Amino acid sequence: MFRPVPTAVFWRKIPYRPIAVVVLILALVVSVILLFSLEREKLLLQGLTQGGTVPTELFPALWQSRRDAILVTVLVFLVSAIAITGVIILLHYDSTRRTLEEVKGLARNILESIPTGVLTINRNGQVTAVNASAAATLKRSTEELLGQSYEQMFPPGDMIRIVLDGALNHDHHVDHHDMPYRAGDHTRTIRLSTADLTGDEGSPVGVIVLLKDVTELLGLERRVWIADKLAAMHTLSAGVAHELRNPLSAIDLNLHLLEEDLKEKGLLAAQGSRYLHILNAECRRLSVILDNFMKFARPGSVSLHEVDVKALINHILALMHFEAEERKIRLEQVVEEKLPPVAGDETHISQVLVNILVNSFHAMPSGGLCQIAVAQREIDGKAWVEIAVKDDGVGITKEEISHLFEPFYTTKSSGTGLGLAIAYRIMQDLGGTIQVSSVPGSGTTVVTQFPVAIDQPRKVGMGS
Repeated sequence: MFRPVPTAVFWRKIPYRPIAVVVLILALVVSVILLFSLEREKLLLQGLTQGGTVPTELFPALWQSRRDAILVTVLVFLVSAIAITGVIILLHYDSTRRTLEEVKGLARNILESIPTGVLTINRNGQVTAVNASAAATLKRSTEELLGQSYEQMFPPGDMIRIVLDGALNHDHHVDHHDMPYRAGDHTRTIRLSTADLTGDEGSPVGVIVLLKDVTELLGLERRVWIADKLAAMHTLSAGVAHELRNPLSAIDLNLHLLEEDLKEKGLLAAQGSRYLHILNAECRRLSVILDNFMKFARPGSVSLHEVDVKALINHILALMHFEAEERKIRLEQVVEEKLPPVAGDETHISQVLVNILVNSFHAMPSGGLCQIAVAQREIDGKAWVEIAVKDDGVGITKEEISHLFEPFYTTKSSGTGLGLAIAYRIMQDLGGTIQVSSVPGSGTTVVTQFPVAIDQPRKVGMGS
């Protein structure tokens, strides 16, 4: 763990206890040596006095000898105590220094191992620490970040710079705040949190920034939300379609009978014929809507097997060729030569691609170019075949893109809003993905990805 914040003064860091123990032992040893010296003098004096009186000149010499012995003993004690204290302090300092290096190494390893990006910025706005995750999130090297001012890293008006200005200058922090960040040609979503960075004395010395790229996470959350919404609509769609189909069939049948009866009796006027024609057309339209309901609610089960993507694309383009000519749309395909087969079903894949092409055609009322590009991709060690349909139509706003795969949402006056919802569900059941990107006025690109066939054929339930 990290060392605690020091609160003691320097003198309290000295290891008094081991020093005191060693000094007491040294004092005991010196005292014993001094006692032995005095005892030796006593025995010597007794030996001299056995034969008669002791000369008076001997006493000053004895006292001088005792004083010298005591002085030498004290000096030896002091020198030894100082030396031993110095050695203990040196050993303690070396142990503390090694512990500090270990703590610094541990802190560095922890900082580098954290999957969340970490930046520390001092009061002058300079980056003082950065880990690998932060560098990867910001799409910059560590050398580009360390020692640089955040004002040089982020241009004026950048959301991250605005947040850091508030944290450093106004003590205004954010917690898990999502904001756009442009890295090269792509705009990512960065989740940012800031907090005060305090020093040993508890005073703020800067700001610590936690950041994480949540672009894929938000996309996954969005897909899960759509999947939950689709699941809730499946049961409702099935019930509505079942309940409406019978009365609608009865209405359609009786309209035909009424028309025939009126024609036989000569009672069908031109105006009445037009009314009946409208009613028949609307009944057919309702029937189509109900068919879509049933497809959306119970697509059935599909047997996954190898599908030749190139042959399937050629077949779909042949089907859509005449409609493209009528709308003055030029179809163009860019397909790699050696494409592996994908795991899927021709009927369901065709339904997805036809829905996408129809939407592209409707987005180009005055004609234009629709390009289908097919290529192999490898993402996270898994092989995919990517089919991208790109048009130069009117485009879609960000608000509309966020609702595209919701059932019954449509931007067309005659649309049912189920085409892309069905396509989304089919892609989910096939184990693929579908994504839409668009610039209003410049066109739309729909990218579908299908897993390459590597397993044995199997059945997958399309209903849930």
